[in-house]
Amino acid sequence: MHLILGRENRGKVVLIITTLFMWLLMLIAFRGYGYEKTWQLWKVPTVMPSFIDFRLIPGSAESFRNGFEPTIKNPGDPRERIFNYPAFWRIFFYTGITLNDTVWIVVSMLVLFFVGVFLFPQAITVLDALAMLFVIFSPASMLLYERGNVDLIVFFLCAMTILATDYSPYTTSALLVFAMIVKLYPFFGVIVLLKESKLKFIALFLGCFAVLAAYLYVTSKSVKASWDLTMRGDHISYGADVLFLRYNQYFSKLLGISEISPAFKYGPIFLAFILIIFAGVAGIINRNPLTSSSPRNLAAFRMGASIYVGTFLLGNNWDYRLAFLILVMPQILQWIRQPGPEKHKIMAIVVLALIYISCWHFIVWYAPSLAGIQEFIFIADEVANWMLVMGFSYLLFASVPDWVKDQLMFLLPGKHLFTA
Repeated sequence: MHLILGRENRGKVVLIITTLFMWLLMLIAFRGYGYEKTWQLWKVPTVMPSFIDFRLIPGSAESFRNGFEPTIKNPGDPRERIFNYPAFWRIFFYTGITLNDTVWIVVSMLVLFFVGVFLFPQAITVLDALAMLFVIFSPASMLLYERGNVDLIVFFLCAMTILATDYSPYTTSALLVFAMIVKLYPFFGVIVLLKESKLKFIALFLGCFAVLAAYLYVTSKSVKASWDLTMRGDHISYGADVLFLRYNQYFSKLLGISEISPAFKYGPIFLAFILIIFAGVAGIINRNPLTSSSPRNLAAFRMGASIYVGTFLLGNNWDYRLAFLILVMPQILQWIRQPGPEKHKIMAIVVLALIYISCWHFIVWYAPSLAGIQEFIFIADEVANWMLVMGFSYLLFASVPDWVKDQLMFLLPGKHLFTA
């Protein structure tokens, strides 16, 4: 036991020291090699001024104080983008922040992000730490740091929610509710509450859902504007719509439907939903339970994987949100090395490989020497993203408590075939 704890402590120490060392090297490179050139070592498409995503908030605050409604006209933003954040972020319009506050606020968010990264893993070895670093410092995560996106603070809130599962389901629920008010998608992580009994989970789930529904109702105009005004990419993005957005004319001709047809708009999401269901059913009917020796790492996996699956169904997300896959790493690595059915290990290994492909693909996407095969790289990344959503769905359903499987098995047609 002391040997195991020692290995795990060394893993956490390696994670912290290596991360701090990497940032020290980056700060030195910013000064000596150049800010933009340093980011471009990871092929991150740098946008100036720095931390451009976050600048929308203080820029909108300046517009608001000058008598403009930033959801209509926003001259305070460096690029005059329309304010498209949830209603919560309008609080900052009354704080007096300006664009001059951008750097210290983003640095604070980065510190909190890495505090979350350091605190949430429960049992990691040195090899686990090294494997996690390849996601922490992947191009996808570096894009998040470079843009200073508010997902940094959302990640911290998710990490705190995971830590709270060790202590109180009510604190966990409160933190989850706050996270989904800040940004809606953390609600997908409500399944971290599955460690509770059936009745308590249902009560807490309904409570969180009721708060979300009330918040959506009260801020419906803001939510709609945020959805309508958010830019959606057809590269360095993941989601059900990305492939069809990039090749919309091809699929329109192939299927014989208009590009503005509801079938074209909702078809990819329906297809993704069907694949998730199939993968989930495969996980449910698996006779061999997928267990974990670390309840907190399992909660982190559920948070990270459910956010990926849920946001995939939303249709389109910039790749910086792949940083949330840091949360799944300790449990995936544990499943790879723990004794158990071979197919679980194989599935975990495949998922790990797909995570790396998704997080690192645009280092080759932006490589000048590979410009001639960009479309091939894009398709390979899309294949990886679609496989990853199915892999996560399988592992999520395979690892749910027995009472969940019993309930879901009852809903399956021909369930007697699976339980015979």
